[in-house]
Amino acid sequence: MDPVQILIRVGDTDPDAGGNEVAYQEWVYLAREAGWDVVENPGFQEPRDGGTHVGLVEIEGLTYRIHYGLRARLDLSDGETVLGYAAWAEPVQR
Repeated sequence: MDPVQILIRVGDTDPDAGGNEVAYQEWVYLAREAGWDVVENPGFQEPRDGGTHVGLVEIEGLTYRIHYGLRARLDLSDGETVLGYAAWAEPVQR
């Protein structure tokens, strides 16, 4: 599984049930469980100005920005769009 495919539900529809640091740590944990050598560089960071960025990691020489916020997804059982809090990663272009 590519790191950008790791999407974790954290807090469901209530951001306080998960939280920024918990979301970051859960993403790092699952990436390592998937076999990636994750280097936290510099690690968890509180988001600024209402953003979703909660930290940076390096995997195989590539930098990824970890995010935590609302994500839309399709509920396959009924086809409805569901909004929920999740953690995900995006590569950083240099």
